[in-house]
Amino acid sequence: MKYFFLFFYFYCLFFFFGLAQNKKEKKQEVNYNPNHTYSPAQLQSDFEIIRFVLENAHPSLDWYISKSKLQRKMDSTALLLNKNMTERAFYQVISPLIAAIHCGHTTLEPSYLYQSKGKRLPLDFIFRDGKAYIANNYTQQQEIRIGVEVLSINARPMFEILQKILPALSSDAINQQGKWASLDDDFANYYDLLIEQPDTFSLTCQDVVTAEMIDYEVPAKDDDFLREYSKNYNEEIQKRKVLDFKILNESKSCMMTINSFLPLDIKNSKQKFKKFLQQSFKTIQEQKIENLIIDLRNNVGGELLYVNELFSYVTDKNYKFVDDILVANDKNITQLQANGFTKNSMHHLKNIQKTDSGTFVKESFYPFLKFQKPKKRNFKGKIYILISKKTFSAASFCASLFYAYQRATLIGEETSGGANGLSAGGFIEIELPETNLQLEVPIERWSKHIADYPYKNRGIVPQYFFLPSLEDVFNQKDTTIDFVLTLIKNQK
Repeated sequence: MKYFFLFFYFYCLFFFFGLAQNKKEKKQEVNYNPNHTYSPAQLQSDFEIIRFVLENAHPSLDWYISKSKLQRKMDSTALLLNKNMTERAFYQVISPLIAAIHCGHTTLEPSYLYQSKGKRLPLDFIFRDGKAYIANNYTQQQEIRIGVEVLSINARPMFEILQKILPALSSDAINQQGKWASLDDDFANYYDLLIEQPDTFSLTCQDVVTAEMIDYEVPAKDDDFLREYSKNYNEEIQKRKVLDFKILNESKSCMMTINSFLPLDIKNSKQKFKKFLQQSFKTIQEQKIENLIIDLRNNVGGELLYVNELFSYVTDKNYKFVDDILVANDKNITQLQANGFTKNSMHHLKNIQKTDSGTFVKESFYPFLKFQKPKKRNFKGKIYILISKKTFSAASFCASLFYAYQRATLIGEETSGGANGLSAGGFIEIELPETNLQLEVPIERWSKHIADYPYKNRGIVPQYFFLPSLEDVFNQKDTTIDFVLTLIKNQK
């Protein structure tokens, strides 16, 4: 009976929210004030929706944290919502809870109105070993040197800044890789949300070569580009082809670069994934290539079907693409679909059956759960896969697949995606009714079991760790390729 009234309460809440949403959005756009405060009752109302969605829809809440520990964290978070807060302050309270799930696909972002306003730091940093270095300068101040280490901002030491930001960032598995990748792309946004919103940034820096101390005064800049999350990734995708293939001059080798598995990225690049694979592997066969290098270093994921298509070209045996697909329960949570609260449907009940360990999507719905067949003319040579902290989601799953079947040598950094799979599939996307924060929650867990994997609860750790020097990065020199070609030569 208790659950009936709970479901009825949320149904009514979502119904009235849907009716009022359009009027509310128009009114807010005119009257939006980032310093507006919400009452404890309003904050608790939004928090209960977050908790309800996580507990009823998320398939992997206990993958990296125990249920009891997460429940305690939820309870302690609720107790903090006892005073008036701005949207920004509410985000600061809730984001560490979201991060504690250790799911890079479970995200909380500020409202669209918050993201469309305000000034940001007009610099990008690259992070190495907990240290920040200036990577991009969006000002007209030509005296700002690329590559200098940033020791402090407005008298705050960088390590203190990171101590506050890192616990609030979502990332897969028990590692920091996804967090560092997010900071490389979006430090300015997270500094704005979690640290302060100054009009001027006073930077104390040090030249890494001469040890010279340098001070910069950098005015905050009002620019839509600076407020765009993952701006560097989006800019990189626009500059180059998403898919690239070339024959290398040495060692009968070729290189296949896949910068994204996202269909929209590939479409915008005026390419087709299946055609790209067909042409590439035809060339590989005609040229009698022995070594294939696949570059996934800048690939943050996309369509898992593309990963399956790729692997079918490089194996001569039937294989299991995904080992199981789990969901949170075998009941359709209709409240989440009510009146535009979320555009996403949950699960059709006929596709789910209960097991001893949980619930899973039936094989009749997902052909991925059946054994997959290789292409008739498959590549039998050696494969080298390049990975990094930006290798996430479907790209990380790709690395797991190759690792599980011992079909490639992996080189680079540990991936930000978890080695044992990902929570993704469908998503619930919700704009919270009171604060308008954006919540995204995956509803399926795609697992890949790697026998005897030595790094429990981590990303895919490469057999050969290689990280280009900062000097090479800033000079846009790709020494990773040189490392791989030397490795191929020595193995021959």
